[in-house]
Amino acid sequence: MFSANVTAKPWLDSDLDGVPDKKDGCVNTPSFEPVDASGCSVNQINAQQMQRLNIMPQLCFTTSIGQLYPSVCTEDSAIAVRFEFAKAQVLMSQQQVFQVVSRWLKSTKVPLVLVGHTDSIGTPGFNQQLSLARAEQVKYILVQQFGIASNRFQVKGMGSRLPVANNQTEYGRELNRRVEFIVKAQ
Repeated sequence: MFSANVTAKPWLDSDLDGVPDKKDGCVNTPSFEPVDASGCSVNQINAQQMQRLNIMPQLCFTTSIGQLYPSVCTEDSAIAVRFEFAKAQVLMSQQQVFQVVSRWLKSTKVPLVLVGHTDSIGTPGFNQQLSLARAEQVKYILVQQFGIASNRFQVKGMGSRLPVANNQTEYGRELNRRVEFIVKAQ
């Protein structure tokens, strides 16, 4: 039975583009910029258009021995899959990251290490398991949805040991909840 006293919670739309964050493929579009149904700017070429135009994304990754790959790179692309607090479920907003990385993987034969991280909230044991689960989830999506061979990946969980930002701020903790891509040196 329907109750008139039930109130619905509004969906969070951080960039105010009209697409809820959980469904937003581009969560940081500038204010008042026209977006498509996925929340991405209609004024920029997105990953799907790049694929249709056969444009190879220029990605640079750090290798497991601290060098850059490919060798012509001057800095790491710093591309990562981001997560909500205490969760390993991949958000729809991360779909564009998967599209770009899978396209790059299909153009190379390079193996990757998927390195999961957490923020500093929680016990070390919980964070270790969560970071590993995040890396496993990224591998699962790359294999199942994008057809990349599973033997191209190694997964690691680092817990909260290697933050890229200050864990004392909410924004810093958001940046620390990630899976990074590292080229496995051979």
